[in-house]
Amino acid sequence: MKALEFQEGDRTFTCKAESSPATPGTLWWWVSITGESQRYAAFRTAEGDAPLNLRPRIVAYYSQMVADRERPREVHSHWGKRRGATAPAEQGAPGVPAEKPAEKTPE
Repeated sequence: MKALEFQEGDRTFTCKAESSPATPGTLWWWVSITGESQRYAAFRTAEGDAPLNLRPRIVAYYSQMVADRERPREVHSHWGKRRGATAPAEQGAPGVPAEKPAEKTPE
């Protein structure tokens, strides 16, 4: 089997077994979906691929992709802007503890 097309909800899924320029000699299931501007290499082809087992895998792949898109982005700050770092004036030289305030002597 080299191709499969099916309807799921309001989307048409067109699947083709083709190689990728990045992995010559390895066949992938490339999936094009109506409403999407690009195609996706969902997973590698396998010997037992058939419409009955391929369709649920492709629908699950697309459902996960949509769920990932809807999840809020995680924005990571630059390593130099970490929260909780102490100010340079409070730090001593490397390996030298910061000075402690002078203790009061009893009178």
